Amino acid sequence: MEQTVVEAVQPSRNRAHGQVILVVLLVIAPLLALLVREQARVIEAQRVLIRQLAIDSAQLNSIRVRELQNRAKPAAPSQTPPAETQQQPSPAPKPKNHKRRESRQDPPPPQEYPATRQIPARNSV
Repeated sequence: MEQTVVEAVQPSRNRAHGQVILVVLLVIAPLLALLVREQARVIEAQRVLIRQLAIDSAQLNSIRVRELQNRAKPAAPSQTPPAETQQQPSPAPKPKNHKRRESRQDPPPPQEYPATRQIPARNSV
């Protein structure tokens, strides 16, 4: 009896492609890891900046509110000691000058933080 031996011949071309793909994957995998790490660093830096912006915005709004409250307070009359006011007779009232003053415009109110404002819905046509 004759035995026939069949050898499986693997073409070198397929093997070469497999090695190229392996090398490409070994090069790309660390590069992708570096990219992910860099993106995480950028995102964290942006998170810090957003927090600082929110704090600065809150401080600015509190300053504006204080300024508006200070402007809204009427000017307190200068207080003189009661003993002096009792000794001096009150002067005759002065005639009032009826000239109109130009109205002073108050500064605009502080703007809303854009994230708290509701966005109007669009009507689709």
